Amino acid sequence: MIPTETYRPIVEQLLRHGARPEDARRLTEQLYRRGYSAKEVVFHEGDRNPPVVYLLSGYLQLYNTNEAGHNYVRILAGPGDFAGCVEGTLYNQPASYTIECVTDCQLAIIDNHLQNLIRQNPEWYQLLQDFILRRILSLSREKEVMLPMKATDRYLYFRERYPQFVSHIPAGVIADYIGVRPQSLSRIKQSLR
Repeated sequence: MIPTETYRPIVEQLLRHGARPEDARRLTEQLYRRGYSAKEVVFHEGDRNPPVVYLLSGYLQLYNTNEAGHNYVRILAGPGDFAGCVEGTLYNQPASYTIECVTDCQLAIIDNHLQNLIRQNPEWYQLLQDFILRRILSLSREKEVMLPMKATDRYLYFRERYPQFVSHIPAGVIADYIGVRPQSLSRIKQSLR
């Protein structure tokens, strides 16, 4: 079990999304904490029963790999974010992403056992669905806003929205996330100095 002060931010997020205090406490009591090193994979695309994680510290990326072996960063997450695979969490399907730590991370783990408990409780399952749907909509809106922008504006938007990510995540990961080549991002950063 994670100490109370450590999981207080998790409880607060659950309460903001409609969880009852007793349910938030019961859910967080089931979590466990685990440290990961930079470049360590939490789960791979195709894995069965992937966990959901809450970032206590550090940064991670969720990416897909194409047939040529190129990774496409879909989501970046930092302290205070939940991350996981919708298909795996809600529908017990194989993971559609790989989650890799960009930096050293401390994670609170929602493992398959806890996910099964959530699926068996209609109120908890509804809360989880609502929580995930809100996150997906937020990410979708973000991508829609960035898509028509010029490369420099995409970087500025990202930098304004995620100032803490810029100094902790390698430029290549940011370039992939905002849809520019690493060399282009380097030129953009030089022009902004």
